[in-house]
Amino acid sequence: MTRLALLTSFVLAAAATACNPYDPDLGPTPFQCGGADNVCPEGYTCNTDIDVCERTGSGATIDAPSFVCANDSIEPNDMPAQALITPIPGGGMNYALSGVAICPATDVDVFRFSVDSTGTNLEVLVAGMADRGSLVVDLLNNNGTVIATGAPVNGTPQQVKIELSNRLAVGDYFLRVQASDAAENNYNLSIKTCTAPLPCP
Repeated sequence: MTRLALLTSFVLAAAATACNPYDPDLGPTPFQCGGADNVCPEGYTCNTDIDVCERTGSGATIDAPSFVCANDSIEPNDMPAQALITPIPGGGMNYALSGVAICPATDVDVFRFSVDSTGTNLEVLVAGMADRGSLVVDLLNNNGTVIATGAPVNGTPQQVKIELSNRLAVGDYFLRVQASDAAENNYNLSIKTCTAPLPCP
């Protein structure tokens, strides 16, 4: 074998070992997916929340688990006529629920409570999940008119509060909870009424 042939053979062998034409790493999110099949390349799975293939397996960034709605078993309560009736005031001045869900994203939850003494104070706190969007909480009178809307607590949009001092007359009231950004959410609800100065005990 001539020196030129030997040199050529060596260069080709080195090139073959230095470059593998097949690379299974297509990047963290190489393709869109979705539809009926949600097909992705080998080593990738479809994140159906955003319809993108994401790398899975050893050394990969693990996808965040998909959102699971709490099974609150209070539906249907989407309108005042279907509202979940709380025991306020006959069963006490306070009421709380945990693990309530806005699911699907268009869901609306309505709760009814009553006031039996004019000048009653009200505190309502709705605490959604930290990694989800904010919730909207409205107080409606017996005619369905919004008379107060919750505000974020200390700039935290996942916690929304209504606080009214000496404002409620005798009658029935409704609390309406819904998503502000068309996103499903789980939340806890606390309703407190009192005639003593705020905060309610």
